Amino acid sequence: MFDQIVVVDWSANSTPKRGTDSIWVAVAEGDRVRTENLPTRHLAEQALGEIVDSDPLARTLIGVDFSLGYPKGTAASLGLADPPWKSMWSMLADKISDNERNHNNRFAIAAALNDRISSSASPFWGCPPSAAAARLGPRRPTNEGVLPEWRLVEKTLSATGRRPFSIWQLLGAGCVGSQSLVGIPVLDRLGTRYRDRLAVWPFTTGLSRPDVARGRIVVAEVWPSLLTVPVGLGEVRDEAQVRVVAKWLMSLDACDRIGDLFAPSVPFNQVSTVVGEEGWVLGAGVDAELLQINPD
Repeated sequence: MFDQIVVVDWSANSTPKRGTDSIWVAVAEGDRVRTENLPTRHLAEQALGEIVDSDPLARTLIGVDFSLGYPKGTAASLGLADPPWKSMWSMLADKISDNERNHNNRFAIAAALNDRISSSASPFWGCPPSAAAARLGPRRPTNEGVLPEWRLVEKTLSATGRRPFSIWQLLGAGCVGSQSLVGIPVLDRLGTRYRDRLAVWPFTTGLSRPDVARGRIVVAEVWPSLLTVPVGLGEVRDEAQVRVVAKWLMSLDACDRIGDLFAPSVPFNQVSTVVGEEGWVLGAGVDAELLQINPD
């Protein structure tokens, strides 16, 4: 189905960084996997473009480990137009500033969005003391939020005993909120650059196997914690995660099962929300057997 599979462990660092908690990219082609550690989002965006451009006819899957959509009602609470997922992407691409040294304004934008959504310090929360403001605090707010804390996919993952993080949490080990704020604009730019070739699952494809004609690029959300990831001696865990996920996806492709990941079990009355606004995690809500396939 795919000629190459790219898996990205994103980072919201505010300064260039390598090693733990930085950006790692794995590229799988056949039975070969190579990894690269990028110190900045600017270089990572360049690298993704170079991977795609290296073979314009390749069928490419790009899996990123941050949320591609927000809980139901987020776009409406901001007065944004339909489709909700795309209006959120366009808004973040317009407002997030992120320079070549990773300096960015994500906390200021989160505070501004809180003001528009609730006129309080929610739903976004979590920041260093230096970034705290009237509309954004370092701790989770105690008042009931005006928007859901979880997307349907996180509820589905939680029901299987897993512990996903809320997209509203911007600071803390394992949290995904900041990565989404600075990652979605990158994907939005890639979508513009490869407009006629790039699909975003499930937003532009539906909950089904996407079209993978020659030269097509499919972007999807992944969550490495779905799998058991052994970490080699001296290996950074982030590197191990992208390597294992890329090998797992390529193994599924080799046995013609990867298409099953794109058609998860989602309640019929929730499909429009998932496809139009919230998105989904590749591998969630599918036959557990698929998660056990050994990439080695």
